[in-house]
Order: sequence, then C-alpha cells, then structure tokens
Amino acid sequence: MQCIKCGNDFGDLDQCPLCSEVWRKSGKFNQIITRIEDFLIELFLGVMVIIVLAQILLRNIYQSGILGGDELVRHLVLWIAFFGAGIATRSRAHVKIDAVKNIIPDRWKPFSDVVVSLFSCIVCGVLVYASCQFVYIEYQVQAHSTFLNLPVWMMEIILPAGYLIIALRFARNGFSSLLAIFRET
Repeated sequence: MQCIKCGNDFGDLDQCPLCSEVWRKSGKFNQIITRIEDFLIELFLGVMVIIVLAQILLRNIYQSGILGGDELVRHLVLWIAFFGAGIATRSRAHVKIDAVKNIIPDRWKPFSDVVVSLFSCIVCGVLVYASCQFVYIEYQVQAHSTFLNLPVWMMEIILPAGYLIIALRFARNGFSSLLAIFRET
C-alpha cells in the first residue's frame, strides 16, 4: 500500500513508518476523500497567503487593499482549522487527554481509546447542532461579505460540516478500536 501523504510504499502495515500516517485498508472512496481534503487545505492556505501578501503590497505601495480581503482570510482560517482537525482525527493525532491512561489498570487501557473517541463524538455532535443553529441565524440575517458579495452563512458552513466530519471520524475510530479489542480476545 502506498501512503497518500508522503508517497512511501509500506506494504500491508496499518501505519506508514515514514510519516506515521495511520491507514486502514479502506478502499478508493476514503483515498479520494483524503486527496480532496489534502488538496483543499493546500489550496486554501495558498490563497490565504497570496491575499495577505497582496494586502501588504497594496497597502504599502498604493495605500489601498483588497475589498473584504481581511474578512475572507478570517474565514479561510476557519476552513483550514477544520480541515486540519479532520485530518488530525483521521490519523488519530487529534489532541486528547491521556491522564486517565496513567491511572487506570492495564486491562482497561484498551477501552480508554473507545471511551475517549465516543465521548469526543458526542461532544462534536452537540457542536454540530449548535453550529447549525448559528449558521441558520446567519442565513436569516442575510448578511453579505464585502468580498464578492458572498453570503456570510456560506463561508461559515464549514462549522457544522467540519464538526460533523470530525464526529464521524471519532465514531469510526471508537468503533474500530472496539473491534480491535474483540479481535484480540
């Protein structure tokens, strides 16, 4: 199997030894989603850097700027943050509290990943609901960005979508950890 992140060929392992990316024999659909996510985060980061540099040059040379450029950069930061969090959750590198693993007995340690993943899934589910309400309020207000007159709610749609993606990945991680525990017994 070839790692999509770094291109290293690592055979039948579940984790790339070069970049530590975790892969499961998931199929073409997940590989396509992975490539799309990686492309979009790179595209958005590139657009963000170009807009910031253009703003600096235009302000220093022509005493003007890109209308709505700052607002677009703020929203691109949101998109990049959620794509990054989704990628971190996909590769099981998301921030988690491991203090419990040091306290519990060894026989219960495999279950801690399941509990943490499923708890994180529930928290993200609550955040999906709250962010859907927030985006709906923005939709009702009908506010528009000064950049290309885009509706603000369209730029903030990443909030519920991002939390949903992260919740689904936490659920998948939790269930795959649970399956691994049952396979070992």
